[in-house]
Amino acid sequence: MDSPLCLTYRQCGIRAVALVDPVAGEGLELGALYQPLAVVYWRDAGGCHEAHLLDPKHHVFRSDADALRISIALAKRFIDAKLADAAMPGG
Repeated sequence: MDSPLCLTYRQCGIRAVALVDPVAGEGLELGALYQPLAVVYWRDAGGCHEAHLLDPKHHVFRSDADALRISIALAKRFIDAKLADAAMPGG
C-alpha cells in the first residue's frame, strides 16, 4: 500500500500504513503480506514529536485493510496512554 491513511484523534495526527512484508517477495504465489505501522505526531510545550509504532507481536495480514485497522488501534492506544500519563500528577 503506497498511500497512508491520515486521520486526527484527540488532537494528534495519525498516519496508518500497511507495509508489504519483505518475506512476501520470497513467494509471490502466496500473495502479499502486510505489516501494520502507525506514525503518531503531536505538538506540545516541548515542541513537535513523532512516534513510530509497529505491532509488538509482529503480525502480518493478507489484507492491507486488516493491517490498517491494527495500525489505527496501535496509534489510538498509544495516544490514550500518553494522555493518561500527562493527566497524572508529575506526568
